[in-house]
Amino acid sequence: MDIAREIEVFLAVAEELHFGRAAARLRLTPSRVSQVVRALERRIGAPLFERTSRTVRLTPLGQTLFEEVHPAFQQLEEALHRARRAAGRDQQGVLQVCFANSLREEVAEVLVRGFVETYPRIPLVRYAYPSVQHRLWCDQQRDDVFVSWFPDEPDALDLPRVQVGSVILREPRSVMVGAGHALAGHPVVNIEELADHDLLYPPPVTQRFADAWTPPVTPSGRSIHRVRRMTGSYMEEAATIVVQENIAHVTITRLPLALLRPGLVLVPLTGLPPFRLASLWSTFASGGWIREFAELAGRIGSRAGWLSTDGA
Repeated sequence: MDIAREIEVFLAVAEELHFGRAAARLRLTPSRVSQVVRALERRIGAPLFERTSRTVRLTPLGQTLFEEVHPAFQQLEEALHRARRAAGRDQQGVLQVCFANSLREEVAEVLVRGFVETYPRIPLVRYAYPSVQHRLWCDQQRDDVFVSWFPDEPDALDLPRVQVGSVILREPRSVMVGAGHALAGHPVVNIEELADHDLLYPPPVTQRFADAWTPPVTPSGRSIHRVRRMTGSYMEEAATIVVQENIAHVTITRLPLALLRPGLVLVPLTGLPPFRLASLWSTFASGGWIREFAELAGRIGSRAGWLSTDGA
């Protein structure tokens, strides 16, 4: 087996500390990732990970290997990129990156700075976009990359004609309500409680996307009354509806201050998995640096501890 592939898989599992997420990032099956890791462990002669039914941890030997191999692997990737550019294989061009307007500025800034420092000769143009505009990338041939939120693992959401990069950040959920709403004074809300209230139906991306964002039923089987009020995918519109019509809305926990208006309350929501931040681009995109940005963004998020819902 190719030792370079074994190292690539090892590094992905070491960064994610989860075989399923590493598999999604590498476009492999979890069983294939496990096979490759076992092959590397046989090559070395000792375990690199401690595995339980709930957790994956690096062994002391695995941690040492990660610290020694990771910088060298990054240098190798960057050397290959430079060689491809010198051979005329890569487009120079301009990389256009749009960030969901519900993403905090400090996160976007770290991602932009990381790319500019790694690829200083590639101009990057950034702009903000409404948070749930995934359909534009499904339905149009676009050459930019969209960094936005997903309510589940992106590959499980039936999004057609797009590619999605590694998860960059995980964000706990909250329920947004007006100050006069019955849930506004709660320290925390469980998903089961939402069956007693009207919730905004999310913008139509795909049915699975909408159901993962705001499920039609609670885990115990109680129906959730989802109402269609939004005409677009703008967070500003959702905030207005929440305040004016006394309707609740499931959203991320840490919104930019610019989107918070008087009369809005965010209450932590339990019982649903965290949102995922990832890069999305059209399968028809011809931009030469989209994939590099997406891969680097995933590594930056992993190193920053953003894959834990306690991070960022």
